[in-house]
Amino acid sequence: MEYNYGNLIKIERMRRNMKQSVLARGVCSISYLSKIENNQTSPSEEVLEMIFDRLNIDVPLYYDLSEQIEKVKLEIQGLLKEAILTRKDIDKQKEVEKYLSNPVVNQSKEVYICLLLVLARFDVMPGREGRYFTEIGWIEDQLDRDNMLRYDLLKCLKLFQANEKEAGLDALERLNEQMVNTGIPDWEVADMRYIMGGLYYRCADYLQAIENVKIGLDYFQDHFYLERIVECHLLIGLSHKRRKRFSEALSYYQRAVKVISATDLKNYNGMLYNNMGEVYSSLGDQEKALEYFMRSFEYKIEVKSKLFSVLSLIEGYTNYNDKREILNWLQKGYELKGDKEGLEEFDHHFEIYKNCYQEQDKIKLINTLKKAVQYFELYDDYVYIEKYALWLARELRENGKYKLATEYYEKVISIRSQAD
Repeated sequence: MEYNYGNLIKIERMRRNMKQSVLARGVCSISYLSKIENNQTSPSEEVLEMIFDRLNIDVPLYYDLSEQIEKVKLEIQGLLKEAILTRKDIDKQKEVEKYLSNPVVNQSKEVYICLLLVLARFDVMPGREGRYFTEIGWIEDQLDRDNMLRYDLLKCLKLFQANEKEAGLDALERLNEQMVNTGIPDWEVADMRYIMGGLYYRCADYLQAIENVKIGLDYFQDHFYLERIVECHLLIGLSHKRRKRFSEALSYYQRAVKVISATDLKNYNGMLYNNMGEVYSSLGDQEKALEYFMRSFEYKIEVKSKLFSVLSLIEGYTNYNDKREILNWLQKGYELKGDKEGLEEFDHHFEIYKNCYQEQDKIKLINTLKKAVQYFELYDDYVYIEKYALWLARELRENGKYKLATEYYEKVISIRSQAD
């Protein structure tokens, strides 16, 4: 029977920032401790008890774990499955964390790695500590192929969160090539493909985004996971919209509307209506676009989300050159934003429209457009890089600055070529 004493000891020692020499003192040699930690030897019960005592952990010794191992592993994976497919991850994470003190987990390498990966899957989300992801890195060389794929996906997420886009895309491409013939369950593959699709979307590789998300969608539809179906329709619709395939985008948004209308998932309506408004605007139906932007604003609750609807309404009224409504919504945007932190991007958006329609100052407008392009380039936000670079190029051309205008036109062409 395989025991996980080595992994447990190594991670508990590193958590305490304890050197091997300190842990081994009076117990065993440093080289022997190293072999224990790397699962190269099976230590005696006496040595284990002394090490556990020094680490202040209590792990009973089991010798027949086969039934317990399979039972506990299925329990942990079942909690992750329910969390992923129902989006109840916070409550489920707390349930999974209770297994950290389970003696079976602490003695099976297989189950221990399973537990760390499940906790890391919860913990890799923005705003979380990421400690479990770090702990997996300490035993990365002991992961089998399927667990390595799970870990690789977490690494991709971390790279994108750190805005290391080039490294993240390279890692994502490698993972995409390896995601064939795995032993990973279908439900988990569906979730992984959805995440990969989202990452490809961030890289403006919309075809790969659609291809990956559709794999997830097939599973979610077959098993009636309605919230996940809505998420997939939204992401596929967004990808088609960015490729300027507006009819396809609208068809996926309408499918999402159908699912939402039959459920209590009304919280998606704000985002959905905003994107439908953008599609109608691109199709030239400005009246319908404004109708959906207004619906979006009314459904949303969170400030940042409402500000995006405000911005869409401002943009919508520019198509009518309705200065009164533009300034009306601009004022609402400033009031809604106030001095709240984390909303710096709206300073750039609103200053542009303020200088264009309220101040009517071309020099200020050009400067704010330049700052906006620079800001959104930092975050690889291709939508607004393209929008403001094109606007800036036209303003520069009208002011006789043809060479500088050409540079910004080239940015637009580069972004559009990626989308194609």
